[in-house]
Amino acid sequence: MITNLQNTMIAKADASQKIYKEFSTFCHKRELQLRNEVTAKNSQANDLTAQIKDGKATIVTNDRKEGREADDISKSKTDVDKAKKIRQKETEQFKAEEKSLMEMIGMLKRAKKILEKQASKGNTFMIQLQGVSSFATAMSAMVQASLCSSEDAQRLTELLQSHHEVSEAAEDETSAPASAAYEGTTGGIIGMMSELLHKAENQLAEVRTNELKAQGNYKTLMASLGTEISNSQDDKASAHTRKAKAGEEKAIDEGDLGMTVKDVRASVKTLADLRKVCIAKVQEFTAMTKSRGEEMEALAQAKKVILESVTGAAQSVYGTDTVANITVSAFVQIMTSTSSRATSRALQQVLQTIYDLARRENSLELNQLVSRLKSSIRASVQNGDDPFAQVVGMITDMIARLQKEASADADRNAYCEKELGKTQAKKAEHSDKIEALNTQIDRMSARSTKLKKEVTALQEELAEIAAAQAQMDKIRGEENAEFLSEKGELDGGLQGIQMALKTLREYYGKNETSHQRRASTADDIIGLLETIEGDFSKTLAELSAAEQSAIIEYDTQAQDNEKDKAEKTVEIDARTKEFTSLDKSVSDTQSDSSNVQNELNAVLDYLSKLKKECVMKKDSLEERMQKRQAEIAGLKEALNILETETALLQKSKRHSFQRSKQHFLG
Repeated sequence: MITNLQNTMIAKADASQKIYKEFSTFCHKRELQLRNEVTAKNSQANDLTAQIKDGKATIVTNDRKEGREADDISKSKTDVDKAKKIRQKETEQFKAEEKSLMEMIGMLKRAKKILEKQASKGNTFMIQLQGVSSFATAMSAMVQASLCSSEDAQRLTELLQSHHEVSEAAEDETSAPASAAYEGTTGGIIGMMSELLHKAENQLAEVRTNELKAQGNYKTLMASLGTEISNSQDDKASAHTRKAKAGEEKAIDEGDLGMTVKDVRASVKTLADLRKVCIAKVQEFTAMTKSRGEEMEALAQAKKVILESVTGAAQSVYGTDTVANITVSAFVQIMTSTSSRATSRALQQVLQTIYDLARRENSLELNQLVSRLKSSIRASVQNGDDPFAQVVGMITDMIARLQKEASADADRNAYCEKELGKTQAKKAEHSDKIEALNTQIDRMSARSTKLKKEVTALQEELAEIAAAQAQMDKIRGEENAEFLSEKGELDGGLQGIQMALKTLREYYGKNETSHQRRASTADDIIGLLETIEGDFSKTLAELSAAEQSAIIEYDTQAQDNEKDKAEKTVEIDARTKEFTSLDKSVSDTQSDSSNVQNELNAVLDYLSKLKKECVMKKDSLEERMQKRQAEIAGLKEALNILETETALLQKSKRHSFQRSKQHFLG
């Protein structure tokens, strides 16, 4: 029996060694898996932490950028309001100054013509002017001679005074006032008026030029401010979009970080429990190996004694047991056969003015107007009609026509600018939408790809957990089978020892003389068997305790695996749900992007047609508008000549009537 027991224990030791080696391999492999998993999760957590930090920095940076752009927009809008007020004030000043200069020019022309006419007649009035030393005195004399009204004289004097005040400082620095050069001579008075008229005309031209420059500068400034506002609005919108995107990504990263940290903690706990189980198993195997060695030594000693002393008794008691175990020119001569040389000179001046204007502006319409005016004047003279009325009417009609064309050009220009602006805005809006949608598609696609990779990794981890659990189940089964087998053998061996002890005690308990002579030897055998009995009992208790410990450790590891499995399954479901939703959103957004692209293509087609219609004609349109303004201004000047001559003729007739009346009565 002892020999069989020795053989059984040797077989069990071999089986235990096999299970221990298998369990040791499992521990090493599973620990390596968990350590790699913890390392990968920690690396992922560090990456997510860095991304969250970058996201916070991006949010702060773009929040500040958005604030700065808002301040710039507010400042630019304030500048726009200021520029509008300044332009309005400049326009009002220009209109007032232009009106004043035109009135002064008209009055100077009338006064000059009166003096020239009186001088050509050798009138006594001109002799009276020989002692005149100032323009004001000359105007007073003309009023007294009924050559002009007191209102016109006062108004002209005030206008001259107003415009000369501005340049008095400059005149003081260079020379005496211009009027002093003409004092004391009749020719001087007429020359002074000619000089003043020339200066006034130059000043009017300068004022109009400055107004055109001011208009150009205003348009340039408004365009620049508009561009600044538009750029700032775009930059602000971009900053807001980047900030919102960073906020969304930060929220996602924070959620992922929370789950990753949770995974790391779970894996660390599983690893710690695994190490406890594996260390306990090493300690258990070491203790059991030592215990078996002591048992084998005790059995060997017992076998020796029994063989020497009670071979027969032993053979009658011991039996055998078994074992088992994870984008005009044309020149026209004015006719001289009119009823009045003054009228003739006025009409000639008008025709010459319009002709010069037509040549300067290269205007076929004005050349044709000169021809029509010439024909009308001839017809009026032949019919004894008033040519002035015909000429004024024709010029007025031409001005109205040019103003209508200028208005149409302005409307067309405004339409083009409005449509181009609206279409460019639509183009920018649709382009921004497409860019935003494509960015959103890229972001969602990247997130979906990342989630799919994470799901794949989690599924691999689940597979590893399942494989580890299967290995644990196999090892636990083998350990339990070994325990049951070894327990059965120990129970049997212990029962056999106890039966042997009973037999020996009974045998040597008889009061026979022969037995008494071998009592000393029997006591040694019985003592040895009792020791073996104690060792067997101790081993059985230790074996049962080890089994309970193994069960607890198995249950702990199995619970960790089940918990990890449940958590990873939840993560897989959540990530699968998220990337499925993202894939659908990507498909919907791609459809939206395609629709916006179709709208953009339609806008681009319309913009191309609009550019052919407007942009390519813009320069010629602006030139035509400037030409129309110049033509209208020139025709108004011609009308002013006629109006001046009409007023002079009426005053001359009244003066002649008064002189005839005085001569008749005298």
